Amino acid sequence: MTSNSHFYEKAIRDIYDAIAQEQSVRTLNTQYPATIQGKTSVHAADIYWEFTDGDIIYKTVIQAKETVTLGELFSLVRIIRDIPGQTTGVLITQPVYKKDIKEMAANAGIILYELLEPSGQDLWEPVVDNIQINVDKEWVKKEKERVGLGDEQVQISANPKYSFIYDENGNLVDSVQGIFDSYSRKHRSAGTERRTVIHEFPAPAFLQTHHELVPFIKLENITFDFALVNVNELSGEEMVKYILGNIFKYFGQ
Repeated sequence: MTSNSHFYEKAIRDIYDAIAQEQSVRTLNTQYPATIQGKTSVHAADIYWEFTDGDIIYKTVIQAKETVTLGELFSLVRIIRDIPGQTTGVLITQPVYKKDIKEMAANAGIILYELLEPSGQDLWEPVVDNIQINVDKEWVKKEKERVGLGDEQVQISANPKYSFIYDENGNLVDSVQGIFDSYSRKHRSAGTERRTVIHEFPAPAFLQTHHELVPFIKLENITFDFALVNVNELSGEEMVKYILGNIFKYFGQ
């Protein structure tokens, strides 16, 4: 067994231990290692976690893989689709650079938790979560009235990687992910203290909507939580909070 295997197996144990201490949700069932009865067959996994936020029951299948192939991704997709209810998957793995795997995982409800094997020195990585893209509600109201939309919703992309920012002339000027990356570069020596960032725009800024009548929507600001985390000392509690945040984001909570 490689040293990488031991590292990812330890991450699984740390996550399992942290689940028992998590207070923001109520755990209904947790197994490690797990044997899960699906609709059509029985499945094996590293961890099975069933919990509720008080309203909805969520089911999560967590696996550790040194590398993720399309075949392994398809296997996890089959498992989560065989488990009825609000079910997601988590793959603890090395950084994934293949676009098709990332896109398939995102569309299938699989969280890729990418970890680097510890090196001999501290390795700091930015963590961004609790993202809120806030639109100018008064501007939106007036624009919808102008084109006769009434109460119809105008949707924007929920994925920061595909949320592009334009100026009032329709010129592409940035992306939501670009804002996160810029902030990360500026604060790489700021330590691990968690902070809430409110990003204001110096000039009118818009997101594309792909709506025929309202192709762009004006932004007010973007808020997010930011911290620099030493990946060599990443705790199970931090991993569980990241997983929870992404589960709720996937289901629109």
